[in-house]
Amino acid sequence: MRKLITIFIFAGFVLSTSLALGQQKPDTLHLTVKQAVDLAIQQNLMQKVTELELQKKQEKVKEYMAALYPTIKASASYTRNLKLPVIFMPAGSPFGPTLKIGSDNSYTGALSASMPIFIYNVFESINIGRKDAEISAEKVRENKINLAASIKTTYYNVLLLRRTCDVINQSYQNALTNLNYIQKLNANGMVSDYDLIRIKVQVDNIYPNLVQAENAYNNLLNIFKVLLNIDVNTPVELDEKELSNYNFSEMVLADSSWLSSNSTLRQLTLTRQMLSIQEKMVKGANYPSLVAIGNYQYQTQANDYNFSNYRWVPTSLIGLQLNVPIFSGFSVRKQLSQVRISQQQLDMQAQFTQNNLKVQIQNAVNAVNAAVKKVNSAKGNVDLAQRGYTIAQTRYNTGQATLLELNDAENAMLQAKLNLIQAQLEYLTAKTDYEKIIGEPFEK
Repeated sequence: MRKLITIFIFAGFVLSTSLALGQQKPDTLHLTVKQAVDLAIQQNLMQKVTELELQKKQEKVKEYMAALYPTIKASASYTRNLKLPVIFMPAGSPFGPTLKIGSDNSYTGALSASMPIFIYNVFESINIGRKDAEISAEKVRENKINLAASIKTTYYNVLLLRRTCDVINQSYQNALTNLNYIQKLNANGMVSDYDLIRIKVQVDNIYPNLVQAENAYNNLLNIFKVLLNIDVNTPVELDEKELSNYNFSEMVLADSSWLSSNSTLRQLTLTRQMLSIQEKMVKGANYPSLVAIGNYQYQTQANDYNFSNYRWVPTSLIGLQLNVPIFSGFSVRKQLSQVRISQQQLDMQAQFTQNNLKVQIQNAVNAVNAAVKKVNSAKGNVDLAQRGYTIAQTRYNTGQATLLELNDAENAMLQAKLNLIQAQLEYLTAKTDYEKIIGEPFEK
């Protein structure tokens, strides 16, 4: 029983480590499983982080597309010549060996523009940005699937732990009832002091387990609130029917169509496509580029600061600039080799992941079917143990059985009920693992 409580606490703790706190009005919140999932997807902070990451990647695509538009720049400059520049004259020049040119003050204002006509890697950078945004979108989907699984698992764990508390409390109440009855019999000299001591010990042994179970339940319920990003002081009421009406049935292994829905494999596929685009970009470094350029410039020079008398001279030009790469020290070839090695690594990783997931999904199905058998067997054992306890209690009250037999029957009933809860927990955990692997929509 302690092991069962520890499993609940550990499961809740693991689920809470990657998700954030939030605020909600302290009204009682009545939630079904689907309502809890929808609320978590709407409010969970880490989910919002992944959605913002997608928006950032989409803005990055727009940044890449901006390279297709013209670039326009304005500039201005002022130069004060401390000594005027000179040009050297040929021997025998009437101006002497050197000739000063220019003025003390020089002013220039310019407007320049350029626009790519053909730059291969600009288009490929847009493609790689779009592919990166697709990967982020898939990560958003993956996060929703994982978040939904966490909510479902925690939801059912809370209900099962509540049942555990009820089972232990019922055992505790039975022990108290027996204690009161035996105290009366002992006072009348009808049972020995040994029986009274034994039943008191049993009561004292059960109570710490009840306290531990109640504390674990409250802790797990608080963790559930953390997952939903609501205040821990908000009263939450879960629907017991979600568990009592749950269909614990066997499963068959899904066909291979789940491979196209698994989020991990989808991300690896998109990453492989992005590497193919990177390969094209590396090759594109060898392609020529053509850019249209233009410039309009206003300039003047003077030895004084009488601006009204300045003569401004405009100049302008337009043209084409062609760049043809000839030799870059074999760097493109080495970059291409690195990209191709990365492609091989990713292919191997994808194959390993696929093989691993096939084993995981088979194990999940086996665990589900094994848990179903345990659940069905445990249900029968609970009925038998309940009947056995009733018989043992009647026999003890009529003096036909010892207190040891009554305690054994009580312990057997308690263990049978806890075994049923443990089997249900194993089923729900395996079912959630199965749903995560096949990429089942989080809306379900």
